[in-house]
Amino acid sequence: MKRAVNEEIYYVKQTGSVRELLNIQMCGITYPDRNYEISREISNVACIEYIEKGMGIVEIDDQTFYPKEGDSYFLQVGTKHHYFSARENPWQKIFINVSGGLLDSLIEGYGLKNIYFFKGLDLSKEMRHVAKLAKENTEDCTEQIICILNQIFFKMRTHIKCTDPTLGVAERMKDYLRNHAASKFKIEKLCQYISRSESQTIKIFKEAYGITPYAYFLEKKIKLAKDMLLNTNLSVKQIADRLSFADEYYFSNVFKQKTGVSPSKYRKKS
Repeated sequence: MKRAVNEEIYYVKQTGSVRELLNIQMCGITYPDRNYEISREISNVACIEYIEKGMGIVEIDDQTFYPKEGDSYFLQVGTKHHYFSARENPWQKIFINVSGGLLDSLIEGYGLKNIYFFKGLDLSKEMRHVAKLAKENTEDCTEQIICILNQIFFKMRTHIKCTDPTLGVAERMKDYLRNHAASKFKIEKLCQYISRSESQTIKIFKEAYGITPYAYFLEKKIKLAKDMLLNTNLSVKQIADRLSFADEYYFSNVFKQKTGVSPSKYRKKS
C-alpha cells in the first residue's frame, strides 16, 4: 500500500464505549501526488471521499469508477478496494475512514448498500467540517460527527434518487418483499406490482442492492424465523407453517444453510 507523501491526517479522540458504536479511524486531506495508491483485499474500514481537484481511478470488487473534481465515492466494509491518482492530473481529496455497528445501520437505513459512486455530489462542506472537528477538538466529538454523517448519507440518498429513477422502483420492491416475508415468494407477483418483466425486475433490484429479490426475501424470512425462535414458544413446525415453508424439514435445512445451526440449536444457544 502506498500513501500520498503530502497528506494531512487527523485522529478523533474517542472513549472506548463510543468507539464500539462508531470507530472514526482517521480523516484528513490528500494533496496531489501521482504515486498515490491504496489496496485492501477485504476491507474492515469504510472510506467516504470527496474529490476537490484532479481525478483518479477507483476499483471496488468488479466495478471501476473514474471520479473527478466534484464527485464523491463510498468504499464499503467487506469489499475489495484499489484506488489511485490519475498520473497526469492527480487528485486532491478529503476523506473519512470509519467502521462500526452504527455505520452498518446507517447504510441499511439510507439504502446505500453496494452503492459506491456519486457523480456530481458536493460533500465539501460536510467533509471539511469533520476534518476541522478532528483537528481542533481535544474532547470526544463523535456525537457531532455522527450528525454530519447523517447529513452526508441523506445527501447521498437524495442524490441517487434524483439521478437514478429506477431506485424508487427498487425501493418499492424492497418494501413489498419486507411486508410479504411470511408468504411464499412469487416472482410473478413482484413483477405485476412494479409492471416490469421478470428480467427487468431482477436487474433493477440487483443493481440497487447487490442481491436478487429472492435472496433479500429469504434474508427477511430468516430474520422473522430468528425473532420467533427467540421471542415465542411456537414449535419449529408452527414457525415453518407461519412462514409458508413447505414443511419443517425444509425450513430447518434452509435455516441451517443460512445461519450454520438448526432452528432448535439456535433457540438453545440464544
